[in-house]
Amino acid sequence: MTFKSYKLTPVDTWFFRDGRPYNQGESNLADIKSLFPPFAMTAVGAIRASLAREVGWDGKVDWSSDIKKKLGDRRDLGPLKFKGPYLVREKNGKSETLFPAPLHLLGKLSENKKPHWEQLKLLKQGEKLDCDIGDKVRLPALANASGLKSLYGSYLTLDEMGTVLSGGDLSKVCPVQGSDLWDFDFQVGIERDFETHATIEGALYSISRVRLDAGVALVVEVDGLGTGMDLQSTLPFGGEGRLAHADCLDCTIDILEAPALNPCQDNKIRFTVTHLTPARFEGLWPVPGKELSDLAGAKVVSACLERPVWIGGWDTIGREPLPLEPFLPGGSTWFCEAEGSLAERIEKCNGQHIGKYSEFGFGEIAIGLWNDE
Repeated sequence: MTFKSYKLTPVDTWFFRDGRPYNQGESNLADIKSLFPPFAMTAVGAIRASLAREVGWDGKVDWSSDIKKKLGDRRDLGPLKFKGPYLVREKNGKSETLFPAPLHLLGKLSENKKPHWEQLKLLKQGEKLDCDIGDKVRLPALANASGLKSLYGSYLTLDEMGTVLSGGDLSKVCPVQGSDLWDFDFQVGIERDFETHATIEGALYSISRVRLDAGVALVVEVDGLGTGMDLQSTLPFGGEGRLAHADCLDCTIDILEAPALNPCQDNKIRFTVTHLTPARFEGLWPVPGKELSDLAGAKVVSACLERPVWIGGWDTIGREPLPLEPFLPGGSTWFCEAEGSLAERIEKCNGQHIGKYSEFGFGEIAIGLWNDE
């Protein structure tokens, strides 16, 4: 078994649906917007289908037992494990991976012709307060935060992410917005009756497809491939039969190293856990005082979270959508503390996956710093 990294580049445009119904005759057909970046379920499904076609699947019937042994069965991935998908762009002749900006990073958008982020600052832990999620909770706070807002939907390079998570010089960080990496093509149409050539009432539709800027693509890493297994050079990706070019890379997806977690005066380590990819937790999300899933000993102090994103999928054999489930979006950040003796173990969790569906690439984390000293 081995790993391979693939860069996926659109042949033209891509279309990735959200979880809303898309049925003929419904009024919501007038506003169907493509999502981007796509979630791991979409990327994993496209890659496994391409691998299956390479080993003899006809694209219609259920996989044979031999294919299932190599690629798993439906949501059971068998020997496979994925990382990503991540955005990647070519800049100054070099390829760089982009990660969602942590949500405890705030900034102000300039009013120039080409907007960019400025006055970047990090939220810290405020004084203890009694609130609806508990007593003596230290909510994230920042003095003189007027005009600043979350960078949700923006991206950082690997080095910039390291600067933010280690509390470095934020003046060197230049977040890039999604609008600088892709745009949307809008299309309006209506169905016609082939016999009368007249338009059909209730058959108006309007959709948008995502068009990536030159040099922008997606990268996905696949672990556990059998010897000789490879993707087709061109494969269906997303909705409407849109296509992607697949280029095999000779490298892994780099994740920054965790900073050293040194105990404070009370012999506790304080650190952040930032989700590089969306994460799914069973039951209620952790609240202050509770342990973070799959990080034994790491107690939540507070967090900077966005509203959940709802992710489902498509059952190719059953020809039906899979149930939607709530995920924390990429960039979500937890403020945690643990006993100093756990420092080395927590550092080794950097780049690991926590929560449900980790084998799909969900829940990948990066460890950062925060303290009161």
